[in-house]
Amino acid sequence: MSMVVDDLRCCYSRGGPPVLEVDALDLEPGVCGLVGVNGAGKSTLLRTLAGCRRPENGRVRIDEVALYGPARRTVVGRIGYMPQQLDLPGEMRVGDALAYATWVRGVPAAASRVRNPTLLERVGLARESSKRVAQLSGGMNRRLALAVALVTDPDVLLLDEPTTGLDPAQRAALRGIVSDLDGTAVTVLSSHVMEDVAMMASRIVVLHEGRLRHDGPIDAFVAERGGPDASAEFAFLATIAGSVQ
Repeated sequence: MSMVVDDLRCCYSRGGPPVLEVDALDLEPGVCGLVGVNGAGKSTLLRTLAGCRRPENGRVRIDEVALYGPARRTVVGRIGYMPQQLDLPGEMRVGDALAYATWVRGVPAAASRVRNPTLLERVGLARESSKRVAQLSGGMNRRLALAVALVTDPDVLLLDEPTTGLDPAQRAALRGIVSDLDGTAVTVLSSHVMEDVAMMASRIVVLHEGRLRHDGPIDAFVAERGGPDASAEFAFLATIAGSVQ
């Protein structure tokens, strides 16, 4: 299982300058941390990988099948995407919201009736299934968004800033859920919080000003670039500053 990106270019407007350029990126099962400052292009890249934003140039393939090609509907069905904001009607109950999400993604009703309670248990929302979405805390909302991303049992899981806006306890809880994923999916986790990435990912991709600046194992990244304190944040800042080539 792999997701491969070749010669990707995205622009904000037709004929405008590229805001994202990725020459090559080969993603394999496991958790990959996609890091960069705000505006680096992380969300643009994830939206493109999710099939939500067609690039101006380049290819995205899952197991050699093009995402933006004749089999797009089938390929998109293999992808789970957790955006920064998931807008679900506040009056819906949590269980109904998840059932609606499974219906939208084409999951058969019989399968969702069996799978959805397990998903809610997995993300720690089983006791909240009868609550209305509007009653959920910020942390619960992010966990519901993760459950929605998992409804198709995806081969590719894309998580855009999953811990943003959460308090330390909520961040720890969500990190634990992601860390407990079975590792068979290609999981890309975007963040500008190096602590979260260091605790969840085995691989790190640094994106800065729309270009890839580093791609490799996170342990080696910290050891080689993290300074005397072996700091993941120091390694990241050194990389985007261009002090390490």
